[in-house]
Amino acid sequence: MPIRDRDPTLLTGTYTDLASEYYDPRRHPTCANFREASQLVLMPWLCDLTNYRVDVLETGAGASIVCEWLADTQRTIGRLVVTDVSQEMLRYSRRSAICPDLIVCDAQRLPLISSGFDLVVASLADPYNSVPFWSEVARVLRPGGHVLFTTPSFEWALQFRSGSHKAEFILSNGRAVTVPSYIQSNDAQRRMIEGCKMAVLEIGVIQDSELHRTSRSPKLRTGPIVTGYRCRRLSNGDEGS
Repeated sequence: MPIRDRDPTLLTGTYTDLASEYYDPRRHPTCANFREASQLVLMPWLCDLTNYRVDVLETGAGASIVCEWLADTQRTIGRLVVTDVSQEMLRYSRRSAICPDLIVCDAQRLPLISSGFDLVVASLADPYNSVPFWSEVARVLRPGGHVLFTTPSFEWALQFRSGSHKAEFILSNGRAVTVPSYIQSNDAQRRMIEGCKMAVLEIGVIQDSELHRTSRSPKLRTGPIVTGYRCRRLSNGDEGS
């Protein structure tokens, strides 16, 4: 249940409160812009890192980007597990026949075995961008495995949110709902990742000018809008060097 803030029109809620309209590009064009930008970062990396033997975990998926990519490309991978803390958000992935293994869970407390995956995908994962999440990623990845992580850019967050760790959504009923959104500078993000037995291999940035499929949101700013991180789980040999 959402918690009412001092402002009678403002609710502190969860993505379950947003699920019915989150993917409506007319109601929430910024979400559509960020999703397109996240896909632009992730697609080349997915092509490089996946094959029929690769086991993939996608966290906080909502409408799974990996399922959509597999359907579009006709690629085959190993096991695919898709999670989200909100059952209502995860229903978007249930529409895909490619996503048979769906789990409702917190990305910061994954009910999955250690060293069970070769690749973790976390698209627009700012709601749970925390040390517990990165520690879980390191735990469930096999040594040498990779994680692909995207977030709205720190530059955009500074311009639009003034550094706040909350995202605000205006719902169709006029209510404003805020949800957590932890967006870090590149240096702070790298420190968090590297503190959890991970190495940052590549950072990708999508500019506002690169969007072509979705209508531009008035909340966008000129410049970087989504940042992606391609990282690797350190092996025992790496840790000892």
